[in-house]
Amino acid sequence: MDTRAFEQQRPQKLSGEELAQIAQLGSPALDMIAAWANKHLTCSHCKRCTLRCEVLKEPALDMGLVEEGYLAIASLPLDEQVEATLRVAQERPELYHALRRCCFCGFCTATCQTHMLAPERMREWRQLFMRAGLMPPEDSRLVMVDDQWHIFSAYRAIYGIAYPEFVSLASAAEYGPGWVDTLFFPGCSLVSYAPDLTRKVGQWLTDNGIAWALSDDCCGSPLMSAGLFDQAEALRKRILDQIRAAGITRVVTVCPGCGEEFAELMGAEVDIVPLPELLLEKSRTAEAEGRPSGFTPLPATSVTFFDSCHDRFDSRHGASIRELVRRNLPEATFLEMDHRRKGTLCCGAGGAVAAYDGEVTERRVWRIIDEARDTGAETLVTTCPTCTYTVAQACLGAGPDRGIGNRHYLELLFGEEIAWPVVFDQLGSMWTGDYGPWLTSTFFS
Repeated sequence: MDTRAFEQQRPQKLSGEELAQIAQLGSPALDMIAAWANKHLTCSHCKRCTLRCEVLKEPALDMGLVEEGYLAIASLPLDEQVEATLRVAQERPELYHALRRCCFCGFCTATCQTHMLAPERMREWRQLFMRAGLMPPEDSRLVMVDDQWHIFSAYRAIYGIAYPEFVSLASAAEYGPGWVDTLFFPGCSLVSYAPDLTRKVGQWLTDNGIAWALSDDCCGSPLMSAGLFDQAEALRKRILDQIRAAGITRVVTVCPGCGEEFAELMGAEVDIVPLPELLLEKSRTAEAEGRPSGFTPLPATSVTFFDSCHDRFDSRHGASIRELVRRNLPEATFLEMDHRRKGTLCCGAGGAVAAYDGEVTERRVWRIIDEARDTGAETLVTTCPTCTYTVAQACLGAGPDRGIGNRHYLELLFGEEIAWPVVFDQLGSMWTGDYGPWLTSTFFS
């Protein structure tokens, strides 16, 4: 079972318990090696991360200082942690502000010599903030994706988006093992805002002999961004229980972020497969057997690629997407952005930052668009549907001299455009139309 796409493997410091176990062995050599290892896995405050990220640079922070602050609170008794967190927010507002503006993209520590990963620690701070009342749950009400109603489920209900023609995960779980062996997980953005594209991908799976079920759930990432770890884990556990009941052995994800979330809980039980790898594998087999690939690509004269920050460390999605586009648009010119693969930047949508400091998101998305334009490419191909959404929203009001053609890789391959102007109009008008009072009552009363 290969879950490498979603596991950011790195050396980790020995815990206090592990150090105590080594000490019990009575070996000075092992004690010395353990101390040496921990020293080399402790932040040296080199400020490399500080220079790579505006969120850290402005207050002159580094991830070592962020970690030290967290560990100082986490080491306290549970009943003292809330007061300590409030004190930090009051006495060190620059730290609180930085932590709230983090997108969890990991760019700052992508080249860290001591193998720190910023998203891990930043998320843990968010949990402290939520417990301390510094991030009220009401602020995240629209993305409480473990509830019956959230922005995605409400949008689908209002505009009649459903998939009765496909086997649902709930139905597969009720039926039991033997009906399907694969779960197709489009993610909340794609399954809500691009139903025709989702259906085309689903039909392709069927045409290629895959027995699959569909989930319209969210992976829980918005809950993690809000510091609601327990709720996110409960949501994923519910999905895992259905997977077990259905006898599913493979989960196919469109977005690397979804796969990364699932790997934390279920990566040891099911094979988590990037959809681009499956598309590439099955289309190669079809072509070798003289059958059509099933793709009907949109035309594009030149393309560049925006890699997902969740795909940063092994680029399984990015590598497969590039190969798919090369095979299916052989006449197109392929150009690369300066920041790509491990060095990819962030679209600014991560970490629910837009709700706290929209200027950070604005700067980051335009940094991506401008860099893509600088390549000379006509079309920017995105990996993550949320990135596609964010770029589309930025380009919506921009003139042709500022924006760029924006395509999710599935749009490009399956010839089905996502009508983003319609989506954005519907997202706004559903609050002022007939359903407005119900939405307001449901989410804000």
